[in-house]
Order: sequence, then structure tokens, then C-alpha cells
Amino acid sequence: MSRKKKKDYSFRPFEKATSSIDNHHIRITRNMMESVAWKELSVHAVVLYLAMKTKYTGSNENDISFTYAEGEKLMNKATFTKSMDQLIENGFIQIIRQGWSIREPNIYGFHTMWQLFGTKHFEVKPRIKRQPKQ
Repeated sequence: MSRKKKKDYSFRPFEKATSSIDNHHIRITRNMMESVAWKELSVHAVVLYLAMKTKYTGSNENDISFTYAEGEKLMNKATFTKSMDQLIENGFIQIIRQGWSIREPNIYGFHTMWQLFGTKHFEVKPRIKRQPKQ
């Protein structure tokens, strides 16, 4: 009786960094990428989501900070704000702590609500926006 060869799920050469320290990976599943919620994201929102995922360590899914200064390294401030709002509105992230009133960065968490996007069960809490000074 022959045994089936085990499937090799290790990194391929085009997926690896030159040092093993840099082999941290970002998991984006096929069902996520094929979802309506993902398809409605702008390119900038996808880039921002990937950048936020680089901060994920395996145990901090509800403790991700991303400041305007970090966002401005990727895109302009207005695009950053729109992209962050889109990730929240499509259910990929949620605000854990809004820190602008105490001059601290917002804390975000990864969310599974994107799986219910477009259904009657979809419910997100939008980001509270600062009111302009008059």
C-alpha cells in the first residue's frame, strides 16, 4: 500500500525573505478576497489593510494602532481617512478606542463583520468624526 505524500505548505522561494526573521506573513483568505465587502474596497483601503495586518503579531487583533503620521507614509491624509472609514464601514476593522480627544492614537481591531456585508445582520459602529472648530 502506498502512502500519499504530504502536501508541502511551506513558503515558496518567491514568498521568502532572505533571512528567516523576515518570513512573517500576512494572511488574506480567498473567501475574503472574493467577498463583496473586499471587492468594494478602494485600492488605498486594501493597501491600508495590508499595512495594518503587518502590525498583527498573533495576539493583538484588538490592539492595532495606526496614526496619521504612519498613514501619510502610504497616502495623503484625506485618502488615509477615507480608507480607514471604508475598512470600518465594510466590516474589516472596528474602533476599539478613539483617542483623539485624549491626544492618543486610535486603537483598532480586526473584525469579522465583512462576512455579513450586504445582509440584514451587518452592523458596524462608524468612526466618530471631529467637529470643525467654528
